[in-house]
Amino acid sequence: MFRSRRSWLFVMLLLAALLAACGPAATPTPEPTPTRPVRPTFTPTVVPTDTPVPTATATPTDTPIPLPTDTPTPAAPKAIIGGDGQVNVRTGPGTAYAEAGQVATGSELEILASNAAGDWYQVCCVDGQNVWIVARLVEVIGDPALIQVAQAIPAPPTATPAPTRPPVVIQPPAPTQPPAPTAPPAPAFAFDKFESVPPRLNSNPVVSFFGFVWNRDESGVVTNDYVLVVEGPAGRGSAVLADGQFGDPGLESQFKYNAKVEFLNGPEGTYRAFLTDLAGNVVSEAWEYTVSGDQRTFMPRWKQR
Repeated sequence: MFRSRRSWLFVMLLLAALLAACGPAATPTPEPTPTRPVRPTFTPTVVPTDTPVPTATATPTDTPIPLPTDTPTPAAPKAIIGGDGQVNVRTGPGTAYAEAGQVATGSELEILASNAAGDWYQVCCVDGQNVWIVARLVEVIGDPALIQVAQAIPAPPTATPAPTRPPVVIQPPAPTQPPAPTAPPAPAFAFDKFESVPPRLNSNPVVSFFGFVWNRDESGVVTNDYVLVVEGPAGRGSAVLADGQFGDPGLESQFKYNAKVEFLNGPEGTYRAFLTDLAGNVVSEAWEYTVSGDQRTFMPRWKQR
């Protein structure tokens, strides 16, 4: 029963729907035309321009002042002391000034000045004072052009004259017989004159002296350490004693000698022959000979004392 009612109700609803569908067409309600939303107008925001900041006045920069550079002062010239051992220094530029001390060779002193002639230097210091030294004994280290001439150099001291005494009047003694003069003592020589040999004639233009010197016991000759010297109008000649030799060998006129001095074209006159040591000290008596005409060859002889 219940099912029937439901079916009937369904049919009724269906019919109603059909009737509604067959009636006059309903006027459709017009749909409103959609309006476009109004786009807002864009008002640009005015961005304020930056007010220009006044530029700062440039602070003037300090112009750098260059610092003065130290010009190196040239070193004062130095004096290296030469000489041998100790060198005298003086109070002024000359030997007339008093000595002020001594300085050792090799010492180094500062040169303060020179004299006008440049042959003396004032140096510092010896015993705490400025002194003067002769330039020839100094080696200058540095620039000599920096050495200036000293000013106001005191004058050298003058020698104090010895006081004069009044003359003493001496009464002359009564005259007496003067003493007989005494002969001066003969000098002591290492060699004595020995065996006088007569001169020989020679017609050639040479004046010759053939010396011969024996040792003490006459067993040989003296050599090397002594010199035959001859002086005369032709000048001075010398020869060192050597081993014995022979003149005119093999002839009857043969003779010995160990030193010979000759003068070519020697003039006439008196000649002296003597011996010296190698230092020039006379060690013998002298022979004197006269050159005249053909008498031109002589043979002085000595013996060691």
